[in-house]
Amino acid sequence: MILVPAAVPRTAPAFQRLIDPGQRPSVLGALTVEVLPPGVHVEQRPCEEAEFVTVVLSGRLRADGRILSPGEVLHHRPGSDCRFTAVRGAPTALLTVRPVATVSPVAAGANIPSQRAGSLAVDSGARVSVDTVTFAPGDGYEPPADPGADVFLVLLSGAATVLGEDGARSLFPGDLVYVRAGERHGFRAGPRGPVTAVLGRIVATADTADTADTADTVRSVLARNELH
Repeated sequence: MILVPAAVPRTAPAFQRLIDPGQRPSVLGALTVEVLPPGVHVEQRPCEEAEFVTVVLSGRLRADGRILSPGEVLHHRPGSDCRFTAVRGAPTALLTVRPVATVSPVAAGANIPSQRAGSLAVDSGARVSVDTVTFAPGDGYEPPADPGADVFLVLLSGAATVLGEDGARSLFPGDLVYVRAGERHGFRAGPRGPVTAVLGRIVATADTADTADTADTVRSVLARNELH
């Protein structure tokens, strides 16, 4: 498990490589964070090999003719670019997730539409799924180890504890946890209030992608009250 404390910079402009496959060859995805000053217009370069995902972590973003708030997600199909503008008023922090280009690419014509957090339907060819989940105080989950996918979590609000093979670690807003395929992990919200987190999953190949993403699994566990 990789823990990156204070992964989201507080000032703009800023850019950080959070998870770099060049430095960590075993990971399945590259994660970067960028903080844009209010009103700045940005065009992301296309990724020919696979889709990529943009997640709003703070501030507001104008993209695809609408305004996105923290926790909302944009999926982009292979080969596409993305133009967006940070809404005036406060800096906008963006997380970008790109799967490593070491497997068969998704078909170039695959349709991966923009999605709002909480309603993400994973395309049958997508390698990345991202969603936002709010936990009640004390709620948590501990999924079985997944040998075919990396998972990650960015805490947006509240305090929590992440459980890894080397013990428990405290999490605070802006912290990132990245769990490589096959590693066990768990998560528990703190007792003092709701906790909101971005959850993501990166599969090894498009063939292993399925329609049940990380957020769906978490919601299913919470609904069954399997963890208290």
